[in-house]
Amino acid sequence: MMGFNNSLINGVTAMNAQSSAMGVLSDNIANARTVGFKDSDSRFSTLVAAGKSANSGIGQGVTFSKFGRIDQQGILSTSYTSTNFAISGNGFFPVASAIDSTTGQIATTAERLVTRAGDFTIDKNGFLVNSKGYALLGLPVGSTATTGTGAGAFNGLQPIKVPAVGTLPGQATTTVTLTGNLSATDASPVTTTTEDTTDADGNVIPGTTTTTPGTTLEGKVTAYDATGTPYSLTVTYTKTAPQTWTAQITGGSGPDGTALTATATGTPVTLTFGADGQLTSPTSAVSFGSVSFTNTATGAAVATLSPSFKFQDDSGKSTLTGFGGASNLSGSTTDGHTPLGYVGVEVGDDGVLYQLFDQGKRVAVASIPVVTFVNDYGLEAVSGTAYRVTAESGDATVNLSNTNGAGKVFGAQLEESTVDLADEFTDMIVTQRGYQAASKLVTTTDAMIETIRDLKR
Repeated sequence: MMGFNNSLINGVTAMNAQSSAMGVLSDNIANARTVGFKDSDSRFSTLVAAGKSANSGIGQGVTFSKFGRIDQQGILSTSYTSTNFAISGNGFFPVASAIDSTTGQIATTAERLVTRAGDFTIDKNGFLVNSKGYALLGLPVGSTATTGTGAGAFNGLQPIKVPAVGTLPGQATTTVTLTGNLSATDASPVTTTTEDTTDADGNVIPGTTTTTPGTTLEGKVTAYDATGTPYSLTVTYTKTAPQTWTAQITGGSGPDGTALTATATGTPVTLTFGADGQLTSPTSAVSFGSVSFTNTATGAAVATLSPSFKFQDDSGKSTLTGFGGASNLSGSTTDGHTPLGYVGVEVGDDGVLYQLFDQGKRVAVASIPVVTFVNDYGLEAVSGTAYRVTAESGDATVNLSNTNGAGKVFGAQLEESTVDLADEFTDMIVTQRGYQAASKLVTTTDAMIETIRDLKR
């Protein structure tokens, strides 16, 4: 009868294991379209009575365990919502379960969690929250929080709030970057000297010295005052020697329809180019002087502009050259602007969330960090496609996007569920057959026991 008992136990444990496996399959299928969901697998292992050798005794059935493939990468799909984010690679978004709307900080009763569900939107208070209501945490611009390892680094993150603005106020110009070419072939100053001569009466006629000025060019640059009002400044370039020019603000004009008088002051600045046409001096921003605008009719002061001028881009490459060919003062860029309308948000390649305004102006809001763990499988799953930090997962390590092995944050993207329905349906058939076979084992064993009982009759 011991064999029958083992057979019944094996059948019952097999039915329990297969029913649990069907529960895992149903959970996977139910979440086939859940953003950031990681599918789970069923694992089975044998049960053997203690003290039995490998070749003795009969097994005591099977035990079931669930294995969540938490580190599996889901497909990133394009979203039409700019505040939807996805991570490609290792790590999670840090979130808080609740925000105190009064203080703008994490609620005292809230829990800090991590998730791959990046379906964030801006709520009525300006916070970024996903469909579960979990608020995205980050490193606001100017924050003293730093990336690092441990609870302190994780707890130092703050809720990301997108400022409610319709217009970015105008900004005064402080620096103008010049772009163009001052030709090496343009005429330099030429000095002609004639010797003394004597006329027929023996009188000495002194020689003369005549200087022909070098090429003079004018360029126009736009600069803004503190209200964002644009003005046109005239910069005059004069060639003083081969590969040498001077530059100075010489005038300007106000917005169309305004009667303004421009008064320019300042000392010319020398620009020197090397034999290769690259600017060798100055190497940093300099002043070309200033220009004051007054109301022509009343003489009242309107604005005074004195921007600095620079000649290299952010990488240090020269934007103003002294090549051959024609001179071409093609343009300039300025850090000032008129009032700009709000367009939306985007995530840059650096993982920074920016507000977008007209003319391509971007204003940084916060860095979206990526939290990693030594053991992702030690995280505890909670509702809302999120996970809780545990002793088994180890401390959270807060990283900037795409650094220290952490994944890269993408905007206007969503990570799809990792569930493959074709695989799930196949496993469902196998699980069903396994359950049926296990139940048949129980009924067959029961029939065999009945046969033994019948022997007593």
